[in-house]
Amino acid sequence: MLRFLLLALPLVTLELGIGAFVQDLLGIGLKSGSVTGGDRLWELGLEAVALTGLFLLVQGRGGSWWRDGLLAGGVAWVFRGALTVTTVARVTSLPQAAWVDQAHAWLVLYALVGLLLGGLARWCSVGPDAPDQPTPYDSVETPDHPERPDTAAAES
Repeated sequence: MLRFLLLALPLVTLELGIGAFVQDLLGIGLKSGSVTGGDRLWELGLEAVALTGLFLLVQGRGGSWWRDGLLAGGVAWVFRGALTVTTVARVTSLPQAAWVDQAHAWLVLYALVGLLLGGLARWCSVGPDAPDQPTPYDSVETPDHPERPDTAAAES
């Protein structure tokens, strides 16, 4: 599990950063130019922690690693994409076209992040399909205790 987390958090942060870069490059959705580098990294890191935690919550419910990943990405998109468009764009009377484009971009990005997390979990043997790994307590041997003389006498 520790290996999964140590690999997942930086990889998801990197994938989210690449996704934001591609969105800015292609002019899809909203512009993130007003967010500074350090703040953007903090935002992406926090989002990576949330997506990884969400993946660990839904893991094992999809039936396979890629379904688990798509399920986690879909759940994240519902709250980040569809509900954001509904609440922010409609309530504030802002133009909806940029928000709808942003929501579609998030759908693709979160599906890719989910597939990354699912593949990484499978590679790290994390989850219900993981083989049983020995725990530190499995190697502890208990000393043989001789039977107490009063219980041995009572049985005979």
